[in-house]
Amino acid sequence: MKAATFSLPPLRRRTLLQIGALGVAAGLTGCAQAGIKPTLRAPEDILPALWRRQLPAPWKFEPLSGPSPFQTPWPKPTDLLALTDGWLSSFTPDQLQTVAAPALEAELGSLGRRFLREAPSDWRSKLLPVGFSPYVLLFRREGLALPAVDAGWMTLLDPAFKGKVLLPDSPRLLMSLADHLDDPDGLRRLRQAAISFDDRYGLNWLLQGDARVAVLPLQRCMQALKRDPRLTAVLPEAGSPLHWTLLARPALTAEPLPQAWVSQAWTSPLRARLLAQGWIPPLPREVLLEAGSRIPADLRSVVIPSQEVWSRSWSLYPLDADEVLRLQTRWRASAP
Repeated sequence: MKAATFSLPPLRRRTLLQIGALGVAAGLTGCAQAGIKPTLRAPEDILPALWRRQLPAPWKFEPLSGPSPFQTPWPKPTDLLALTDGWLSSFTPDQLQTVAAPALEAELGSLGRRFLREAPSDWRSKLLPVGFSPYVLLFRREGLALPAVDAGWMTLLDPAFKGKVLLPDSPRLLMSLADHLDDPDGLRRLRQAAISFDDRYGLNWLLQGDARVAVLPLQRCMQALKRDPRLTAVLPEAGSPLHWTLLARPALTAEPLPQAWVSQAWTSPLRARLLAQGWIPPLPREVLLEAGSRIPADLRSVVIPSQEVWSRSWSLYPLDADEVLRLQTRWRASAP
């Protein structure tokens, strides 16, 4: 059978010139971009190393460092930022552009959707939640005695733990926890109970010092929980503050978000490996349960608790100037 044929009308000289000009412009753009790789920037400890190492070519990762890693101007090029929710106060929404990843947003479970829905309106389109970890109570057992943990967050005010509590170095988080204590003087008493306020070295304090209980994101203590039989993690039934990992696109980048890379963290086998580290993709709970085989049985209810526990958990968002002033006043008034 004879193959079908077709012909195009002849191109006009003007059309040819226009095509040629476009080709030259494209060639110049390509030369200008030659050798410049799109760059993801974040402090070293923000992203799970398992996932960060999967960043596809031509993307590269460059760490941010120092006490104010997100201070602008960002190094060039900066095409994607990874950060935790606590760093959002370091810049403003107008320094970012829309994430533009509707397919990924459609995969979010109830917690991921709620994070975006409850965020201030000018932040909602600028952030993609890619993972989270709940803050937990991490106890170190002495001898054979087990800690009395049924009281949840109120355990932090138990006289037996006074001066032996290790808390995060975040007044905002501590005030949030105090709001979930059944005590009108909870913030002052919480500060009195602390031996120290330390996020980075909190686990060392607990294992080697005089602290008996620490408040830490689960992902920072998951490996220690698997190794050290003295440690017990409790996710209170009353819910927990959530420690979010977010992606954001700087306002000046032309690079789209690498969506296939994000999808890789949300699908097997990487999803199960990240869950086993206490870093939880913000997907529907039934999807997480399917990937829970790598989680030790005694930790499964901490990593994937009931939907009721998740519904009682909460997130912390950037504050406006009036809210900052109010919390500063409250913090000073609560000094022990």
